[in-house]
Amino acid sequence: MKKLGLIVALMAVVMMASTVFAAEKAQWTMMVFINADNNLDRFGVLDVQEMEKAGLSKDFNIVVQLDRLNKETRRYDVTGRAADAKADDWGISAKMVQKMGEADMGDYKEMVNFVKWSAENYPAEKYLLVIWNHGAGWKKRANETVKGISYDDQSHNHMTTPQLGLAMQSIAGVLGKQLDILSMDACLMQMVEVLYEVRENVTYMVASEETEPGDGWPYHLVCPPIAKNPAMSALEVAKMIPQAYAQSYPSKSTTQSAVELAKIDALAEAINKFAVAVDNAINTPAEAKVAKDALNVVQKYAYPENVDLGHIVKLICEKTADAKVKETGAELLMAYEKAIVQNNITGYSTKNSTGIAIFFPKSGWNSTYSTIKFSEYKWDEMVQHLMKAAVPAPAVTETPAPAAAPSPNIPGVHPHWPPMDPMIY
Repeated sequence: MKKLGLIVALMAVVMMASTVFAAEKAQWTMMVFINADNNLDRFGVLDVQEMEKAGLSKDFNIVVQLDRLNKETRRYDVTGRAADAKADDWGISAKMVQKMGEADMGDYKEMVNFVKWSAENYPAEKYLLVIWNHGAGWKKRANETVKGISYDDQSHNHMTTPQLGLAMQSIAGVLGKQLDILSMDACLMQMVEVLYEVRENVTYMVASEETEPGDGWPYHLVCPPIAKNPAMSALEVAKMIPQAYAQSYPSKSTTQSAVELAKIDALAEAINKFAVAVDNAINTPAEAKVAKDALNVVQKYAYPENVDLGHIVKLICEKTADAKVKETGAELLMAYEKAIVQNNITGYSTKNSTGIAIFFPKSGWNSTYSTIKFSEYKWDEMVQHLMKAAVPAPAVTETPAPAAAPSPNIPGVHPHWPPMDPMIY
């Protein structure tokens, strides 16, 4: 009986411990991976200071890994700081929980380790990961090889798009579920090619088609709503971020959108059907001209080969005479609208931005496109075909020769005689 009583008591302790642990689990943990080991150094500190304005909340954790130029890497607990905390030597009042020495923030495994540490020490029902740095869409910014994000100027390393996919796969394994929101406080990352790479392990992705101003996200607008209402769903938070971003840049040309990744497979299939239809149509010079004309006027971004997907499809469908192109284009736009849950733009130069960009260069195909998963579809083949496709030769209009001017009244020359060779004058 004593043994039975001891077992019952131990079970009660375990159950109580489980209850306590469950009670300590927050609603949200926001993990911000700030790679400021580059020319964005000062903005990294400023953004942590903005996060501090969220206030203190037991149901909303904000944790940061910050690497600065020519300085060490530190981890901070922003929302767990003391109410009267003083700023440290970097000007940050958040609770510094770890000094790490120099970390390679361009290594995707370093980011996975940060997420693992965050989940173990700041468990939550929902997780938001922010990758903070330079971004370049699907390929690298400098020499046009595979694009990526998180450029570390000390290690000269960065995360490629395939590595970003591997990171999300590892993170889903760490969390035991999909990452609720992946967000990029970085330039040019909201592309089909990037979305497709991470689609299986992320629920929503928030990013920009265009470059971002140096100040990046307005954390003083993004964080407080979650702190005040941590019961917000992942969809509600994903939709709120682009709205807050647009609110902070009323006089600049910016883009920010939220995409539901469960819809990306259907979108990719629709893009493939459209690409096949266009690829067949552009064997006709008139249809090749339609596509090339659309490419000349489509919404472009800092990399002109990045074009707005919704806009290019709309432009082609408006001018094409090919029934299959029209049909598949309409299907694509329907799938596109279902995938985008929020799209906010400001300014004139981004006015035709609809939410997602795609790689569509006029010339100079990048062979490293084959390294990304989206290359399994026919989009790249259509683009390369269009580069070589013939368009109708411009019409030649014969201009009639001008009527001969009447001969001047020159002494010895009759006014009605044929005009004389001007060389004799």
